[in-house]
Order: sequence, then C-alpha cells, then structure tokens
Amino acid sequence: MSSNDEGSISETETRGYRVTHNKTDPGACRHGNFINYYQFHPAEERLRQLPRGVWHADPTDRKYVGLDVGCNAGNLTLALYDFLRANIDDSSSDNADLSLLGVDLDPVLIERAKEGNDPNTGRDVTYKCMDFMAAESSGVIDEFLTSKGRDLFDVAFCFSVTMWIHLNHGDSGLVQFLRSVCEKTRIILVEPQPWKCYRNASRRLKRANVADFPMLQSLRYTGEMDTHVENILTEHCGFDKLTESGNNDWGRKLLIFKRKQTKCDNLIDLNE
Repeated sequence: MSSNDEGSISETETRGYRVTHNKTDPGACRHGNFINYYQFHPAEERLRQLPRGVWHADPTDRKYVGLDVGCNAGNLTLALYDFLRANIDDSSSDNADLSLLGVDLDPVLIERAKEGNDPNTGRDVTYKCMDFMAAESSGVIDEFLTSKGRDLFDVAFCFSVTMWIHLNHGDSGLVQFLRSVCEKTRIILVEPQPWKCYRNASRRLKRANVADFPMLQSLRYTGEMDTHVENILTEHCGFDKLTESGNNDWGRKLLIFKRKQTKCDNLIDLNE
C-alpha cells in the first residue's frame, strides 16, 4: 500500500489494478469500495426487502450456488447465506447444499471478509479478490462453478454496484457487466443507485480534490436508472422480471429477474 498527496489517497494494487481509499473523506470513493460501508447500509435492511418463495433449488443436483458481486467486507454475504439457508424452496426432504462466492476488487476488504468468515459456523462461503470487468474474472468464476459441479449460479446478487461500473466503464461497460453476470446465472438481483447518487459521488470526489469520473458527462443512460437497468436485462439479456421490492431506508429498491433463454442476445449498439 502506498500514498500520494492528491486528497490524501492510499492505494492498493490488485491484479495490476489500482484501488484507492481517500483518507480525508472515506466517502470520496471511485469504485464504491467503502471501508465502513455497513455502518451506513446495514445488511439487515437488505434482508428485510428480500422476497420469499423465489429461491428454488434444482432437485436434480441438490445444490444451490450463489454469487455476491461487490461483496465488500462480507457482512451482507454471510447474512445472505443465512437467509437462503432458511428460505430455499427445496422439494426434497433434505436441505440442498448451499454455497456462496463473494467477489470484490479491493484486497483489503476481501481480507476483512475472509477474517470474518468463521469456519466453525458451517457456512460454505468463499471470497475472491477480482475486478469483474477484467478479462481474467471469467476464469475465477468458472473455476468456482466447476468446483461445485455447476455451469451457472442459481442467483447472482448485485447490491449497489451498477453505478460504479457505469461511472468507470461508461454505458457500454454497464451493458457488458449485466450481460456477463446474466450469462452465469439463472436469477439476478440488482439494486441500482438512483441518478442523484451519481451526482453525489462526483461532488465528493471534487470536494476531496480528486479528479472527477471522466465518463460522467458522456453517459446516455441517465435519469431513471431502474428503468435503464430493467430494459437492458429484459430486452438484451433474455431475462424476465420476477418482482421488485419497496424502497429501503436509503431510497433504493431491489429488482429481481429470471433467465428465460440460454444466453443473452441482441447486443446493444451504443453507437446508434
């Protein structure tokens, strides 16, 4: 870990990818890797929003495999494991084998997640440090799925990650991210940040004397981000909407979609 003078930033390298933490204002974050995230967004509030009756184990292989993208320090990942353990709809008399993979691009947060994962609880939870937008991420995902004898996750959770993908990789990056997740799962849950959060993230960088998100002004997906995300998933990823929750304490809803075909078709041409 090293530091520089711009806004008192500490930097960590992860697979050649530089992740920053602003010491002056921890909320001035470029990738959403907040150090004390769960102090302000408790895991219990997300669990309150989750519906019952949509988490179905495949009776043919007796397994339920989940992915938590942007898992931070793992608090929510562990809570999701306990929630699924209690709510998987399994038609057989025995409980399905439940496994979760949590991924985050911040190695500091992943180390915290690993430290907080008590092996004595019996939870089958694995954490990996990876940037989902990097080419090598598919290898990490495929390796985990292969170890569980699966080609797809039963569910992929994307809690408050789409804005950071969008701000750092643009409109095409947001589409690429959602397509990549959809290609690896039967169900996807997305918690999109509203557009006002984009503006707030930009203002916090500026107040901390850090360069703004370079793609912000060129984004074409603006305004109603719930609608944009839903359109991408239903029109271009082969997924149907199952349900959506009411707003949580910080004004966001959960959108849940289910695969309706074998792969994503109709790639969006953002140059049209």
